[in-house]
Amino acid sequence: MTDRRSATSLDLTSVQETLRVNAAEIEKDPLTNSVLSLALSLFQDLDCGNHHLEEFAPLIDDVHFKLLCERADRFRAQHISVGAGDTWAEVRSRLEAAAEDGLDAFTAAAGRAHGGIVFTAHPTFALSRSVRQAFAEHAAQNTDETLARLRAEANNPHEDWPDQITLQSEHEETQSAIRNARDAARKYAELVIEVAQKYFPDQWRSFRPVLPTIASWVGYDLDGRTDIHWSQSIALRLGEKAVQLSYYAERLRSIGAGNKLDAVIARVEAAQTHTAKAAELFAGDLSSSGTLIKAANFLTGETQAKLVDSDEIIAPLDALIADPSSSADLVSALIVLRSEIEALQLGTARIHLRVNAAQVRTVLSRDLELETEDSELGRLALRNLADMADGEAVRPVNFADLFIEQSTARRQFMMCAQILKHIDAKSPIRFLIAESENPATVMGALYLAHQYGVAHALDISPLFETPEALESGGRFVERLLEEPTFVEYVKQRGYLSIQLGFSDSGRFIGQVAGNMAIERIHSLIGRALGDKLPGCGLLFFNTHGESIGRGGYPGSFEQRFDHLLTKWTRAGLVSRGLHPLHEVSFQGGDGFMHFGTPELSEATYAAFCEHILSDTGSAHEDPFYKRTDFVWDAYRALRSWHETIFGNPDYAHMLGGFATGFLVKAGSRPVKRAGGIIAGPSAIRAISHNALLQQLGVPLNSACGIGSSVRRESERLTHLIDESPRLHSLVMLATTARMLTSLPVLRGYATVFDPEAWLSLAKHGNVCNAGAMHKVASALADYQTSTSLRKIANILAVDLMEFDRLLNTLKDSPSVEDRHEARLEFHALHAIRQAIMMYALSLVGRLRNFSARHDISLEEILDLVLNLQIDDAVARLEEIYPLSRDDDELVSGLSEPGFEASSDALTGYDLLHRDIIDPLRLSGELIRRISLANCHAFGAWG
Repeated sequence: MTDRRSATSLDLTSVQETLRVNAAEIEKDPLTNSVLSLALSLFQDLDCGNHHLEEFAPLIDDVHFKLLCERADRFRAQHISVGAGDTWAEVRSRLEAAAEDGLDAFTAAAGRAHGGIVFTAHPTFALSRSVRQAFAEHAAQNTDETLARLRAEANNPHEDWPDQITLQSEHEETQSAIRNARDAARKYAELVIEVAQKYFPDQWRSFRPVLPTIASWVGYDLDGRTDIHWSQSIALRLGEKAVQLSYYAERLRSIGAGNKLDAVIARVEAAQTHTAKAAELFAGDLSSSGTLIKAANFLTGETQAKLVDSDEIIAPLDALIADPSSSADLVSALIVLRSEIEALQLGTARIHLRVNAAQVRTVLSRDLELETEDSELGRLALRNLADMADGEAVRPVNFADLFIEQSTARRQFMMCAQILKHIDAKSPIRFLIAESENPATVMGALYLAHQYGVAHALDISPLFETPEALESGGRFVERLLEEPTFVEYVKQRGYLSIQLGFSDSGRFIGQVAGNMAIERIHSLIGRALGDKLPGCGLLFFNTHGESIGRGGYPGSFEQRFDHLLTKWTRAGLVSRGLHPLHEVSFQGGDGFMHFGTPELSEATYAAFCEHILSDTGSAHEDPFYKRTDFVWDAYRALRSWHETIFGNPDYAHMLGGFATGFLVKAGSRPVKRAGGIIAGPSAIRAISHNALLQQLGVPLNSACGIGSSVRRESERLTHLIDESPRLHSLVMLATTARMLTSLPVLRGYATVFDPEAWLSLAKHGNVCNAGAMHKVASALADYQTSTSLRKIANILAVDLMEFDRLLNTLKDSPSVEDRHEARLEFHALHAIRQAIMMYALSLVGRLRNFSARHDISLEEILDLVLNLQIDDAVARLEEIYPLSRDDDELVSGLSEPGFEASSDALTGYDLLHRDIIDPLRLSGELIRRISLANCHAFGAWG
């Protein structure tokens, strides 16, 4: 059929207006879907040649750039001090307020550890490094020049970027962010001394600032991956040490103390040369025993150039600081440098090693024949391990032991021993244990730490992230604290370390319920520790991503940090005689942008300093914490709603099929995808799970469940939300997600996989390839995808209807009109993608069946495209239909005339490449670019 209607205009303004007009039709037709209507119009334009696929690229780029600029504006607003005067003004004010209360109060504020920042990786590097750098520069500077560069980078497809993502490249990016964070930390130290000089003119020289720490697990995190060899971690750590020693030498030279620092400068420079050589040797192929022997003997050999203890640098600084003849400027500079060395020791950052609980259990069950999974939380194993740890003799370790050992957990403890002996003796090492659900696993780690002589420097930290772990975490810690061996260990360390995972908790039970569960476990662990060890520190490392679905709060940094560790929790810890320490993660490409420029880094670090210097105010007066019966009834209902949908087979089908094709390579850590319906959503990593929901337009892990869980108590809930800052912040998180939730988008994807829709298009649509529509409809006959998506959409519709009613009763919630207008660009991208998906399917539908010799059928090619494995489909088609060879020399060299050789027409399968295979390849590329553009609406990849 020939299309006689006018083609849809492909400029952003016209597309937005089309979406508005389509949406207005819902007043006449309740089944109207503005996104689908646009998608079908665009598809029909493509099918009949009214538009060509290449014409969509500028529109996609325009939407991408608009969303990117909006993201930059939100990002800039978060770093409120950028370009607005003194970045450190609020920090100075809080330091001075503490100083006015006396030296003890000032020391408690600035001379005691309060937490820090941790750089983590994972697959969140979807945007190329150059795009992210341009974004950071524009967010920081906001000039015409930075805007032009951002546009140029955004419009560059960066097709080679995924191949550049390696562990090494992630580590380089991490170190770049760390350098900026380090410089910001120095500014904070200078400010502390400035305030100390002002308020304590006779005592400031003896003051030792304690800086918020900087740490990283990039290159040391083995949870979920087996591709990081122990020698890589050693080489990376040596490289970091060499960089840091260079920094210390440079700082010492810049201080200008005459020749008073010459000896320590020479010592540091010699150590830097030695360390750089060791790093080079360990970066070699250590699978060769000869290479390993050379590297190991160089590092472990006794030489005056070797520097392992930071006290060798600090001691001469202490002497000069204490020297009455040293000028105030010199002493001030030396105190600042000393605080940096004490914070970072002999590395660019502290390191976090991470293993999985299963890796520790393997050692315990294999080597010790201890079972840690009995019904009483491993009670017998726990007691046995405590007894063993108490009397374990230290094993000597060398690099041959590391080379021979096959157990991941043992290797990590051995590596700790070698780092402490030969690289950095004073820097604490965090030993994170993922998926901790059994206290015997932690005790087993302590046993191994004693066995290798590293318990004195190791902070063993269980990670609670699953619903079961969040439920039992309080009892978990109580049980550990019943063992004198563990109590003695915590006393020796001075604090107990705990890690909480916002990403996974939000995946299993929803982000709002997950946040409530984490706040509860904060309190329960605090209660258990306070009863046993008052006066001790309690360190919570709260890991999260930038996205609302992974724990990142969509507001100011103050709101974000308080959201992760609430003021009520902090006040409760203090009331129990505990000292709260708070660490927060900045993860991957999205998180590193907060430290992408010196200006952004200072603003971010200063915001964290404000957080740790803040008081808890009137948190105890929040009614959220008084009306516990109602709050926890709502929590249980909310959790139940999410657990029910998480276990729904239709939910598994929605996430396990075509949607995985929306994701691009975004990190060196392998992405474990769901293996179909059988594997279920639990097999999908938290980042991928979150990204899939965002790419489908339904971030239900943050937006949904509230409406269903409080349906009968909506008036009571409205009143509590208006009264309670804590509940209000949780609902506002869900409201932000609601603004980005679109059932028309999800229903549009359902229609793409609906055979009835394809048959209707073939019969009634303005299409030119009706036969192809029939083939696609036939291929979809047994597909469950459309039905599953519609079922999930219907579940969400009921829930969101109730949530919207609740929002309409709140004072500061967005209107329906605001929500629709805010989603126009978002809707445009999804409509374009749905049209391109349909076009890709119709292209394959135009093909004839293949010869059996190709070992693949047309149906199998269609199946690849249905699952958005378009690159694979193109590769197989190129095998079946090869391009004609370059035979110009052969043709011109023969005198005998021939038909094919004399024809000016396309030869071989060139025409098929032009009309089907090349457009199919471009379809896949445009779908990928739309995926990247979509992430800006959520402020993150995943």
